[in-house]
Amino acid sequence: MLKKNTVVINQLSENRADTVGFCRYLNNDKVNMLKTTNEHIANIKNITKGKHVLVINDTTEFNYKSHINFLDKSDTNIGPAGNNEDIGFFLHPGLVVNTENGLSLGFSYVNIWNRNWNKKNKNERNYKKQDIEEKESYRWIECGLKSKEAIPSAKMITIVADRESDIYEEFVIVPDKRTNLLIRSRCNRLLEEGGTLYERLNNTANSGVYNLKVKTTKNRKGRNTEIEIKYTKVKIRKPNNLNKKIPKYVELNVVEAKEKTSKVPTGEKPIHWILLTTHEVTNFEEAIQIVRLYAMRWRIELLFNTMKTGGLNMESSELEKGKALKKLCIMAMFVALHINQLRQARNDQTGIKANIIFSEKQMKFLKILIPKFEGKTEKQKNPYTEKTLAWAAWAIARMGGWKGYLCESPPGNKTFKWGLDRFDATYEGYEIAKKDVCIDKLLWRGAGGEVEAKFISI
Repeated sequence: MLKKNTVVINQLSENRADTVGFCRYLNNDKVNMLKTTNEHIANIKNITKGKHVLVINDTTEFNYKSHINFLDKSDTNIGPAGNNEDIGFFLHPGLVVNTENGLSLGFSYVNIWNRNWNKKNKNERNYKKQDIEEKESYRWIECGLKSKEAIPSAKMITIVADRESDIYEEFVIVPDKRTNLLIRSRCNRLLEEGGTLYERLNNTANSGVYNLKVKTTKNRKGRNTEIEIKYTKVKIRKPNNLNKKIPKYVELNVVEAKEKTSKVPTGEKPIHWILLTTHEVTNFEEAIQIVRLYAMRWRIELLFNTMKTGGLNMESSELEKGKALKKLCIMAMFVALHINQLRQARNDQTGIKANIIFSEKQMKFLKILIPKFEGKTEKQKNPYTEKTLAWAAWAIARMGGWKGYLCESPPGNKTFKWGLDRFDATYEGYEIAKKDVCIDKLLWRGAGGEVEAKFISI
């Protein structure tokens, strides 16, 4: 998948035997991706030791409407998508991110599931009176609880999520002395002291303004803008429909970040976040830190984008069984993680080791390759410490076509995908040749980036 930048079986396969083999592998009940996932989560313990980490969680849908003719609605491993008409399944990971540098470290929680075609609607289930553990939305709480178990040696955990995770029970159940929540507000909740959350914010003075550079996206124009910050402490009242014997209110800090109207381009909505957190917020600097932590939530959006149209094209897979699609999805998630780790580590100065992605043998090969990509000037040298992830990312980006100047636009996902493709192909040839020959030298030749290895027989 890394080499060919896709999860589509026909594109992965060199011949029909490959296609048949891949399909048999994915449909084999002995291939257990849960075991693989649990092994990965177990390894996260060491990486997070003594660190303050974020667990960013969100749900994404994999929709196979365009492949409906390949799929069987009687398959219990696939079901209705979010609109209750299309066919697909859902993925909800907890992405662990280092707060010091924003690097994605791995996963502390993974939930992959599908709905039933005959599932009752909310009215039929009397949804409002259901216990939270019986609801699909319990995944938000479960992610927090399972993540605390998965990374017990982390100094601090901050669970980060968007509006859908604004669940009263979550604020009661999940937080503890080393675990905080940072959730975007979903609705205008009632306050124990009277009034509503949004009324309180309207009556709260701005604590300051900070400048923000907004990058151009399909929904926003790039600009230098100003964000007004407010913060206050509130007591959120328990919703009336909750009959459980749980606290009648939870005390939270709320931070509002809102773009100045004068800075918003015509036709756009202002940037506006209302953030609920169990972190202490007593001054402007602490409020800004809350906004910065929440901004890292974008990491999980990049992960999903890399799995889908921005990279591996998971929704283009033509596998015919739900269980095979789900296994492929978990594999794609890990591949997307590695691609994003390289992109995020391109300017890292903290010395994160490359062995979270590359083996010792691969790093030795990178050491051989790097001089071939370095120019004559210092600006074209690899500036990072050997065997760090930034050192490896520099090399992979150069193999993907990046020119190597730090002052130019940084390499993106596609550049790293192309670089990984070429690295894997070159490394494969190197490993084959190494069995029977010794290397005299390795040259990078041609505008197309072809590698020619010159060998002397033993």
